[in-house]
Amino acid sequence: MEDAYPEVVDDEAGYLYHAWEVTSTGEAARHHRLARWPGQGPLPASDALSDLERWALARRCLQLGRVEDFREQTRHILTAPCEHPALNYIEIMLQAAAQLARAGDLPDARAMLQVPESMPGPWPQPPARAEAWLTLLAGQPDEASLLYERYLASAETTGDELIEIAEDFVRADALTQARNWLTRTRAHLEAHEDRLNLVDLELLLAELEARVRAMKPDAH
Repeated sequence: MEDAYPEVVDDEAGYLYHAWEVTSTGEAARHHRLARWPGQGPLPASDALSDLERWALARRCLQLGRVEDFREQTRHILTAPCEHPALNYIEIMLQAAAQLARAGDLPDARAMLQVPESMPGPWPQPPARAEAWLTLLAGQPDEASLLYERYLASAETTGDELIEIAEDFVRADALTQARNWLTRTRAHLEAHEDRLNLVDLELLLAELEARVRAMKPDAH
């Protein structure tokens, strides 16, 4: 599970850019200790934890494969009456929804997108695109592709966004759809002479080919 961690929860997800400027030294130290919890035995006592500390514990639980503990901790964060100034609660919600989607519970994952307007934190991606992403995580790449297409039809298409969508398919090992999105992305980038993103595209293509090789029976 350790090796898969970067693809399970984004390393910076849930934190605002100024997180450590609004966090005391003591709370930051407790956060970092919880982020390195070894995972043996019961969970550390969490009743007195701040949302920031609890998010560290939740992320560590997910890293260790303790998905139910992750869900319980994020549920507590998302229903807490107070808001921590270091956290992006929208991103935390999306990480919780992503775990539901990966477990095949797409209806509940999609339902989590219906958040109150008062929930703090900017959306890292628009809700329509987030729905497509969750659908992809749930193992439905064809439907996800259609949802991404629908989203792009209502938004300005940028090279950055196409790269991100193609990356979603590559990381989901949706090989056919990944190739289609990479082809589409290349056409867009070349038409706009977007050389910087073309470099990123070549890296994604190399990653895709590496994943294809790794999935072959004789790869090992």
